[in-house]
Amino acid sequence: MTGEKKTSDLSARLGVKRSKNVSSKPSKSAPPSISAPPKAAIATKTKKSEVQRRKNPFNDMLHHKPGKEKDGRSSASSTQDDGDEEADPGPEVITDTKAADKIAELEQTLVVSREEQNALREELAKAREHGLVYKGTIEDYRRQLAVRYQTQSPPGAFHPNSRPTSRRSNSISMDYEQEVDPRRSLTFQREDLVEQNYDLRSKLAQLQDQLMSQEALYQSRIEQARSRSETEWNELTSRLHIAEKESQERLQQLLSLKSSISSLTRMDSQVTDSELSEGLSQLAHRVREFVISNFRRTKLELSSIPTETVRALEAISPVYKTIDPTDRLALYQALISSAMMHIFREPIIVGLPETGPLAPIRQLAAYIHNTGADFREWRRTTIRSLEKSEAKHTLHQEKVKLVHRLSSEVGHQLFTLTSINLTQNAQSTLMGMLNATADFQHTLLLQKAQYRLHFFNGQEGHLFDEGRMESVNDLDGGLDEDGDVVQRRFAFCVFPCLEKFGDEYGENTEVRNVLLKARVCCGVG
Repeated sequence: MTGEKKTSDLSARLGVKRSKNVSSKPSKSAPPSISAPPKAAIATKTKKSEVQRRKNPFNDMLHHKPGKEKDGRSSASSTQDDGDEEADPGPEVITDTKAADKIAELEQTLVVSREEQNALREELAKAREHGLVYKGTIEDYRRQLAVRYQTQSPPGAFHPNSRPTSRRSNSISMDYEQEVDPRRSLTFQREDLVEQNYDLRSKLAQLQDQLMSQEALYQSRIEQARSRSETEWNELTSRLHIAEKESQERLQQLLSLKSSISSLTRMDSQVTDSELSEGLSQLAHRVREFVISNFRRTKLELSSIPTETVRALEAISPVYKTIDPTDRLALYQALISSAMMHIFREPIIVGLPETGPLAPIRQLAAYIHNTGADFREWRRTTIRSLEKSEAKHTLHQEKVKLVHRLSSEVGHQLFTLTSINLTQNAQSTLMGMLNATADFQHTLLLQKAQYRLHFFNGQEGHLFDEGRMESVNDLDGGLDEDGDVVQRRFAFCVFPCLEKFGDEYGENTEVRNVLLKARVCCGVG
């Protein structure tokens, strides 16, 4: 009796039908017939149960379950017939568990349905917003069309929208417009931005088209200018070649005219004094650089030297054994300059043989060399005649032989003093200096003025001549430690002196002018 009441009460609260096992379970005592309660009591009881279910139906179920069991136990204990009246609690517990699982599933389904309902509500709200915006846009378009129609229609014309409206409809439309205005403004802003975007894109496309057209125009202009410049360049180049050709022709004509004039005036071989002094000074520098570059680390050996070297040294200085070893480089230069004096002493032309058909010219020059300007005129004429005749080949061969012989002698003398053989480059440099000496002598022999080269020797013990000499080993200018002037004496000559007598035409020979001082080595005493 108590178990059936529990089951019926729980099924009534949960609203769940019992299964066939529970409903068909036999009971020992049938329930007593109870009269129907009044309607008010039933309604009050129903409302209270609904309120409790709405508050927390699952908690009621969980709280009622142990209570029912407790009541059942207490009622069962109070009953004397335990075996007859007490119901079996196993099926009820199983039924309650199934009901709880069912309720949990229903709760999950309810949560899912609520989420779907919320999503549908959001979509419905968005659809309403879009509908409102769409309606607002349509209303704006209608209003704009109406305004245009009113402005374009004549006065007094019939307007379909000119009917009176009620106050209520006006207020509703105003409220609607107030709600739609922000959305409409946003829509207008978007449309304006879209239109501006389209306008900007169209302008950008136009600018790009203009840029491409301008670039094509500029490229065509550049190509035209380039082709025009190339044509002009070719024309200018051809004109330049023609002008250069004409200038070369004019230059050749000018040179031929100068040569003809010089041949008529016979002044083509005349050079200035400064050019002569400069040429001889450069030759002296070449000798000095040659000695320094090849013999600056050598020692002077005068103990065992051959007879040829002794004669060459005596021609420079009879007391060559007293020369200071520190002046050895100046002595080597003096040997080269002494060999050059063989070329400077040629009276007519360098390379004139002493035997053969040309030998009488040398003998004739020895007889008439004291005739002054007439001798120099005869010498210039003779040199030109020999250079234009077949004898020029013989003269050139003799000149080459003379230069080769002198360079060999100088190289042997330097070897006996220093024990150093000249290299091939040094030998060619020495021969180049001797050839330059021959050319310089040839220039001197063609001059109208009278020139003389002095290589001082045999003047040991004489005083230093400052007018025609300059010292190469006296750097302090002839002053001692106290600053007093010390009397210097000539030791030996290193390079000759160039002196001119008279003017450019060989007259007034009593006038003397030193063009280049001799470079000498001095001693103190």
